[in-house]
Amino acid sequence: MFLSVVAFVAGYPLYRKLNPAGNPFMRLLQVAVATFRKRRVHVSERTMLYENRALDAPISIGGKLLHTQSMKFSDKAAVATEEDNLKAPNAWRMSTVHHVEELKSLIRMGPIWAAGILLITASAQQNTFSLQQAKSMDRHITKTFQIPAASMSVFTQLSMLSTIVFYDRLFVPATRRFTGLDRGVSFLTRMGVGFLISLLATFAAGFMEIRRKHAAAAAGLMDNPHEVIPISALWLMPQYCLHGIAEAFMSIGHLEFFYDQAPESMRSTGTALFWLSISAGSYTSTLLVTVVHKVTKP
Repeated sequence: MFLSVVAFVAGYPLYRKLNPAGNPFMRLLQVAVATFRKRRVHVSERTMLYENRALDAPISIGGKLLHTQSMKFSDKAAVATEEDNLKAPNAWRMSTVHHVEELKSLIRMGPIWAAGILLITASAQQNTFSLQQAKSMDRHITKTFQIPAASMSVFTQLSMLSTIVFYDRLFVPATRRFTGLDRGVSFLTRMGVGFLISLLATFAAGFMEIRRKHAAAAAGLMDNPHEVIPISALWLMPQYCLHGIAEAFMSIGHLEFFYDQAPESMRSTGTALFWLSISAGSYTSTLLVTVVHKVTKP
């Protein structure tokens, strides 16, 4: 981490620095308000939608977004009416096509964003339920050393880092020959593989919990939660490692998807959506645990 900070600071003179060009959330809100205010406006194939290069220039560095046929209801925000001043338009009444397409892009990414919540909901259990599992099991690696329960997550990190190396150095070059894609497989395919592996990790955790309870029952420790169950905590390694592999596929693919697919003027917003899905997944995990406790309590 220290070396990464040094590299980041040292490379600062080489970065492309772009001054902020307005608040993207404000632009999205303006499009939504303009769409609502013009909800009765009719849009046909021949309707001329408003474009203004001067307004779009500060945020469309790589070129303006072209009009798409999906979600036509939002196109109403770009329709000029008699009340609109084309020379000095009111952003709360009329938006450019570029601004409208920004909102469409964000809406299209919504389902992919929500999918990331499910992965985090499962992986967040490593810091709660899996931690409790490890704490109750025999964590001795040797006769004199036992691994701390909180340090079991090292297996997740090691498997994730190993998978990243395997993915970049072996998997991508091999699949590139068949798919013709620079990244080997598409973002959605990569995330799909991550979901599948996350599912396997959840099954592994469930079966391990059954084995742990059987060992506790056999030792007569079901009513002694503070006693160590005579079963090695290393049996938890498969679920930790599978979660690490899943994150290497899903989380990295998720982040790359947002950065690549978001409009250039909203890439920072797209990246923020990735971190928002992590926080939402953590809250969902807490809600899930709370519901299960209430439903299953004696």
